[in-house]
Amino acid sequence: EMTSKLEKALDEVIDVYHKYSEKRPNSDDFLQKHEFRQLLKQHAKSFLKCTLPYGQTEEEYIEDLFQKADKNRNGYLHFEEFVTTLAKLAIHAHNISHEPCDETPGKPGDGQGQGHGHGHGHGHGPN
Repeated sequence: EMTSKLEKALDEVIDVYHKYSEKRPNSDDFLQKHEFRQLLKQHAKSFLKCTLPYGQTEEEYIEDLFQKADKNRNGYLHFEEFVTTLAKLAIHAHNISHEPCDETPGKPGDGQGQGHGHGHGHGHGPN
């Protein structure tokens, strides 16, 4: 039977997590901070842009998300900690989805007004 969009989205979350958590040999299925940063920048760019707190740089925001997610303070994110972060991003994006996404001034918007980001960045080319 057909896989629903939601099921595909959840599968994608697991796949993308593994893509980054299993880069290292003998991987212990966790994300290091630089992997977390890369993952978000590559796969959640519009979410980052739209939920970026006023006055924070993207780097500071990612650092902040990491610190908040790393509940046991071991410097790594396990899947549960990672998914919790995604959920927070989604909640934040939903809360502001009723207003147009405020792109960074000076950067031309890509014309999608990505409040909820309908279909952001899934499957555009081989990443």
